[in-house]
Amino acid sequence: MEEETKKKKNNKLKAFIQKNSIPAYTSIGIAVFFLAVMITAQITTMSKSEEVLKGKREDELADSLVTIKRDYDELKAKYEESQEIVEEYQTNSASNDSLIASMKNQINTLGLLAGTTDVQGEGIIITLYDGNNSGSLVHDSDVLTVVNELRVAGAEAISVNEQRIITTSAIRCVGSVIQVNYQKVAAPFEIKAIGNAQYLESALTIKNGVVDVLNEYGLKVVLTRESNINIPKYDGALSFNFAKQGE
Repeated sequence: MEEETKKKKNNKLKAFIQKNSIPAYTSIGIAVFFLAVMITAQITTMSKSEEVLKGKREDELADSLVTIKRDYDELKAKYEESQEIVEEYQTNSASNDSLIASMKNQINTLGLLAGTTDVQGEGIIITLYDGNNSGSLVHDSDVLTVVNELRVAGAEAISVNEQRIITTSAIRCVGSVIQVNYQKVAAPFEIKAIGNAQYLESALTIKNGVVDVLNEYGLKVVLTRESNINIPKYDGALSFNFAKQGE
């Protein structure tokens, strides 16, 4: 009886299971399906969100790169412009320095020629003394002869008793005295000349030259070479009343 009763219970259970297995599996399948769909949807949403976020970041980065590039280009342009200005300044500065140096050299040269600057250098000193008799006096022509000979010999600067000789200098007798640059000078006459000392001396002491002629006149001439002679600048007025630069 008991075994029969157990068989009946088992049969009923099998019948119940068989009866309810399809709906149960179906419910479970549906649940799993919906769960899978939900998971897939969530994954898809997350993936899309990541793509959107990623895209958004790329756009922002692109904008930032564009801005940075624009700023860089502007800075680069300003830098290049500044470099050009600096290079131009340096070039002009170098040119200006060269121009200024050249102008200074020209001014110095013109100053030497015009006698407007003190100068020094090697050269000779010729001193003319009156002779022992009244007929042997130094005349303006004697001084002028020595000065002209020095000029021809290439003297770069000349003075007579510290009066600088320039192109407009006058050496002449006024009564019993000699004037140089309208200033009275008296014997002995010390004539300084800056230039090649050996050449200047040779030009004056050549046979039958200036020194020989002056000695024949009864004048005493003393000539010495000097390694350093100082000649003062011309201190008179320099003006042109009628001459002007041609156009």
